Amino acid sequence: MTVIPLAVAAVVLTAATASWLLRHLAGRDPGYLWLLCCGLGSSALVNLAVKQPLAHTVASAGGVEAEVGPAAPLWFLVFALLLPPVAEEAVKAAPALLPAVRARARRSWLLTGIALGTGYGIGEAGFVAGVMAVSGDHAGTPWWHFSFFAAERVVASFGHGVMTALVLRGFFADHPRRLLGCLAAVALHGLLNLGPFLNQVVDVPPVLLALGLPAGVVVPALVFAHLLRQGGTGVVRAEADRVWRPDWALAPGPDTARPPDPGPPDPRPRES
Repeated sequence: MTVIPLAVAAVVLTAATASWLLRHLAGRDPGYLWLLCCGLGSSALVNLAVKQPLAHTVASAGGVEAEVGPAAPLWFLVFALLLPPVAEEAVKAAPALLPAVRARARRSWLLTGIALGTGYGIGEAGFVAGVMAVSGDHAGTPWWHFSFFAAERVVASFGHGVMTALVLRGFFADHPRRLLGCLAAVALHGLLNLGPFLNQVVDVPPVLLALGLPAGVVVPALVFAHLLRQGGTGVVRAEADRVWRPDWALAPGPDTARPPDPGPPDPRPRES
């Protein structure tokens, strides 16, 4: 058996959960579901066309091996730690430059970011599983040994969604704050990658490595809750209500709440 069965299970579970979440937050607006498809091939693209060539180019220019390990110089370790967050956050948010996606992001940067980033994570799970299967390093390994990989891919997919929402939050903020969203996403991405990265350089205790999965759940969940409180779905919810709720169910606005105009007084005398 290979990693493929549990990778497929992780992809299906992530896609189903993300679809439910987007439908729940967006009312009955199905438009955000299609954005899940935008990033499915982005992981293969950024790894094969950006990260690997750039890492080899920088390592060759510095006269070192393009490998993360105890013998790597500090400057290359810093570069290798920052390369995935910077490259991946840029690729995940790139579809928001398209007019149709940009219009969606103006209505809800949160839902657009969740959809784009989670779609990227789904594609990343398939890409990583494919690389593992082709390499043959895990041939003969029982399928249940990949349970942690499957759980980590589900968690990472939603983490990608939260980080892309941070990027779009900054992008659609006031001009002085636009860079803050990108920096926050890169910092969160680097923080979540720090444990496995350090384990390639030094021997990290297994107990600390085991904390990576719960941290990958709790930290993005707290960030998501903070973004949700900032009103990332307020416009979408209002528009969904306006479309799907009948007129009598809408809350009265300032005009409808005003009492009707009685008109001019009747000049005829009243009968006593």
